[in-house]
Amino acid sequence: MKETDNMTQEITTQVRFWGGLDTIGGNIVSLEAGNYRILTDFGALFGASLDELKQVDLTSSLLEKGHLPAIDGLYTRQQLGASDLASYEETDIKTIVCLSHLHLDHIGGFGQLPEDLAIYALEDSVSFYQRLASDGLLPDFKVNWQAVQSEEPFQFGPFTIEFVVSDHDTIGAASIFITGPDLKVVNSGDFRLTGFHPERVLHWAQKARDFQPDLFLVEGTTFSFDPGSRDDRMQLPEDLAARVASISAGNEAKFLKDFTQVVEQAGNQLVALNVYPQNIERLVYMAQALNRAGRTLVLEPNYYRLLRPYMAPEAALATINWDGDSKLPVQDVLTWDQVQAAPAQYAVQVDYEQHHDYIFSLSEGIYIHSNGVPLGAYDARYQPWLEGIVKAGWQFYHGHVSGHASTQDLCLVNYVVGAKLVVPWHSFKPERYAEALIDLGLTPWLPSLDTTYSAGQIKSLAD
Repeated sequence: MKETDNMTQEITTQVRFWGGLDTIGGNIVSLEAGNYRILTDFGALFGASLDELKQVDLTSSLLEKGHLPAIDGLYTRQQLGASDLASYEETDIKTIVCLSHLHLDHIGGFGQLPEDLAIYALEDSVSFYQRLASDGLLPDFKVNWQAVQSEEPFQFGPFTIEFVVSDHDTIGAASIFITGPDLKVVNSGDFRLTGFHPERVLHWAQKARDFQPDLFLVEGTTFSFDPGSRDDRMQLPEDLAARVASISAGNEAKFLKDFTQVVEQAGNQLVALNVYPQNIERLVYMAQALNRAGRTLVLEPNYYRLLRPYMAPEAALATINWDGDSKLPVQDVLTWDQVQAAPAQYAVQVDYEQHHDYIFSLSEGIYIHSNGVPLGAYDARYQPWLEGIVKAGWQFYHGHVSGHASTQDLCLVNYVVGAKLVVPWHSFKPERYAEALIDLGLTPWLPSLDTTYSAGQIKSLAD
């Protein structure tokens, strides 16, 4: 046997968790073998400010506050200042990031990474990010993107990495399969079975079962909440609460059916939409439903540019050129006066931070809030904003489909995968998730943030 082969066999995989073990988001884990290191995701840790994370001159302060993971060889010497961490320039460790999807709790720390550090993601995720960032719908980080195709494995030192397309409420979501010298790991990423592509989730779950991972890192968002614990109506007076309704649904198909019904019943009233741009598939279907109801969807210019390429050329789509934007086609530009004059012909997307208050020049209408900002009751802006809408005479609909698998669906996927050892994370209550895994006959593991685990230690936990 060659000497290099002996050296390869002696390399062991080291695993360390840096965030996300008992929070929603901030899931960062490193897998290291020899001088090669993989990070899966690099989002905002719980409690970190995105505005601060975008500033590289705050790196040392963020490290002190625990808002960045204290990882050797990841930050530049200039960023680190007096920190005793080894700098990016001083280490011989080769590092890459493998990104599961584009949500800020998974990409929010990108602004702190060296610009030449390679970040791997599915090609759909990369192209979608570039569209979002170009119009201010995501921070424009300087990213050394490395686009990969689903189910096309590639090598990184002693590691083999494979992305497998999944389904979440953004384009390009993936689960990540990693084969190290002595450890096989699957990171589920965030996923659901109630979206537009449940077959993708079931496919990677079966693939994971065949892969037989030593360690399965699996999201558990919905285990964070007690059933019925979230009330979208808040504490509104009775007369105002009567103007708040729900078209939330258990899956995207049911939501679109109910959405269509509300639109058809809107009559001569204007329909206003507050939507989430990353769930572009839902927005496409909403636009199509509006067109069938005889309404043109009118978008903010940046949302218009995002959606237009995903729609048929003949689709009734328009924008309002509020600020003299030269990049907008003349034929699709309306004025606010035109919308006011014929409200039954339009549905207007309203962005909380842009021209939201223009709709109140009309004394009534249908307002549909579908995962836009402010998202929910935990946001201090939500209550006064909702009160303002209904006090203005508008009927408010909270329209929601979760981007995350239900507790039952999480159990189903775990049962299909049948991993030797399962880390339930991306949850405020991983211990509750662990109990459900035990009931399935699986072995959960709640690791610590302060420990580096060898492949041998991890494998022994499953015995």
